[in-house]
Amino acid sequence: MALKLPTLAATGALVLCATVSAQVQQAPEKPWMQWDYATGDWDKNRPLLSDRGVEIFATYTSQVWGNVTGGLKRGATYSGLFQFGLDADLEKAIGWKGGSFNTTWVWIAGGSPTTDLTGALFPASGTEAPTGFRALDLWLQQKFFDDVATLRAGLFNIDRDFTVSRNAALMLNAAFGWPLLYNGSLGGPPAYPFAAPGLYGSVEPGGGWKFQAAIMQGDVWPPAQNPTNFYWKIDRMNGLLCAGEAQYAYDKAPLPGTVKLGVMFNTGYPDSVDGTGEAWGGSFFYGIIDQLIWREPGCSADCPQGLSWFNRTGFSGTLDRSPVGMLFNTGFVYEGLFAGRDDDAAGIGLVWTQLSAGQAAQLDGSGRGTEMVLEATYQVQISPCLTLQPDVQFIVQPGGSTAVPDALVIGMSASVSF
Repeated sequence: MALKLPTLAATGALVLCATVSAQVQQAPEKPWMQWDYATGDWDKNRPLLSDRGVEIFATYTSQVWGNVTGGLKRGATYSGLFQFGLDADLEKAIGWKGGSFNTTWVWIAGGSPTTDLTGALFPASGTEAPTGFRALDLWLQQKFFDDVATLRAGLFNIDRDFTVSRNAALMLNAAFGWPLLYNGSLGGPPAYPFAAPGLYGSVEPGGGWKFQAAIMQGDVWPPAQNPTNFYWKIDRMNGLLCAGEAQYAYDKAPLPGTVKLGVMFNTGYPDSVDGTGEAWGGSFFYGIIDQLIWREPGCSADCPQGLSWFNRTGFSGTLDRSPVGMLFNTGFVYEGLFAGRDDDAAGIGLVWTQLSAGQAAQLDGSGRGTEMVLEATYQVQISPCLTLQPDVQFIVQPGGSTAVPDALVIGMSASVSF
């Protein structure tokens, strides 16, 4: 039965996508470069489905990365991520007030610039992951009290809701995504590309405040044993992952921003990083700031064009069980930097990673325990459905010591929405 569930869900989503995609609009009313999706509106069936609460989505992201100098070796790799699924507003679809459903699947293929070329702690790309076909989301959600409270149950990954910085999301290096401050035994925490069963709840009382919490399987099993994210085992050793986050958004301010404070705790028995045994629990704490610091003259209050700053700092509360002791991200993002390119975004970012003492002691070379990444990127909105993003990263002490030379990585990411 465990094998039938992912197979049936994925097959159903693929059949639905293929059936509707076969009706791609043949005579569009506007040029392809103005389409919201590369396959059009499916002869007006797409907006019809949307009116009935059903959104079918598919995106393919392809990336080419080259290590110009340093790292493990010079060379280039290609990787691809195909993400597709279905999002349903159950109130529109079947009259279930406040209900929604989501299933999201990914197919990951290609090389690994980090493993093959740079040897860094964090992947050069946040989409980099073991090859395979996996479910990221399969859940039901219910809203209560005029959307003030939300409850979700099912399969999901923790980083879809927690540790998220809106501005840092532009950067491609994985250190700007999941912070790795909490590490588990087995295959690690349920963060991309892994997912696990759990419960999520949030409350938005008003005034810009939001409080959210989740509890889910603490550690996922390695890809060889858990290829689709449907091998679940919650026990004393793996424990539970408990997460909480408080947010305050001051959207009405002249220069809006968001502040977040969060904590995560694992109740299992992760291995100590020095290999001396196991200990109970693992935790980390973090804070995030996203702040617009300058708005272009003439922009309205809800206009995003201008210069924003982000900062995300986190530290582990259990250094003997976490490979990373402290992580610091900061950077700037400018939306609409050039005239006539209002939907483009440029960004520069810095990552400073401090390994825990036990992890650093296992490394060769000098300067053990620190890795830094400098990244510059520019996202070009070619059309509503197509983006290109050239990216440059300079990695200082890949892997956390001088044993691996500093690396210069150049990449190009392209994303198409179908």
